[in-house]
Amino acid sequence: MAGDSNRWHGQRSSFPWEQDGLNHIRAQMPQAEPYRAWQTFTFTAASGHVREVDLLVAAPGGLFLVEIKSHPGRATNKGATWLFRDGTATRTIENPLHFTDQKAKELRQQLQRAARDVAPGLTVPRIEAAVFLSAENLRCAFDEFQRQRVFGRDGLKDQTTLDGIWHGFLTRPPASEKNRVTPNISRQLPKLLAKIGIARLHKIGKVGPYDLEPRAFDTGPGWADYLAGNSSLPNDQPRRVRVYLSELDASDDDRKFTQRAARREYLALQGISHDGIVRAEQYSDELLTGPATSWPPRTAMTWRLRPGWK
Repeated sequence: MAGDSNRWHGQRSSFPWEQDGLNHIRAQMPQAEPYRAWQTFTFTAASGHVREVDLLVAAPGGLFLVEIKSHPGRATNKGATWLFRDGTATRTIENPLHFTDQKAKELRQQLQRAARDVAPGLTVPRIEAAVFLSAENLRCAFDEFQRQRVFGRDGLKDQTTLDGIWHGFLTRPPASEKNRVTPNISRQLPKLLAKIGIARLHKIGKVGPYDLEPRAFDTGPGWADYLAGNSSLPNDQPRRVRVYLSELDASDDDRKFTQRAARREYLALQGISHDGIVRAEQYSDELLTGPATSWPPRTAMTWRLRPGWK
């Protein structure tokens, strides 16, 4: 767990720069109702996707889901593409706010479902999403469209041009009274999160000899892509593994349909020989989350080398 407070929960981040950003917020959070926080955890959305969360905060003004990006240097944008230049290094990512907002909606949906059993009659407030650019040397030159719900470190606005994550976002009054987190709601949150089964970040499983990394690097309707490495052969290049997902409430017939569709896609690619089409290496039913296919090293390396991948 992250520390000695029963109001701040979760395992320490494996990324030191991310943990430093979490510490910046934690140092300012009062040890009083209704404040609570959970860092670095996963939950399963109704779609079957495993979602990773950097930080969930309960404060009087509401529930907040914070995505932390720690890229240093000067930040600019070209549309929704963000560029971070620090010396000769340039990192590129797509604006993560939209995906963070999706995760916030999915998490609230699951918490509301849990409340039916754990706390009947309780309404879970809306979860507001934001991005925290936590690098201490950040200078942000985003345009007016891309800086929406983007925050920097507190006390550095003259340098970052961004409001501080704590004073500019997490301590704001509620947008409406229905979003307010009362002490009663705050006390129910640990039970609700336990009910939906939040978990520490960990490897989700193995396909053949390849261990999947804990974070999916890309997702879509009904699937999630992971990088996977072979621990028995340290010099073996990583593979891309696509996991085919079913809704949590899916029937056995629906799950079998997903399995058949995944097999058909795998077999269809085996019968094609073309320079522009890469054939999958392996099909597997080993994962509890769903069937999976693995892809050769050169496709996996293309994604690993994508700048800004976390």
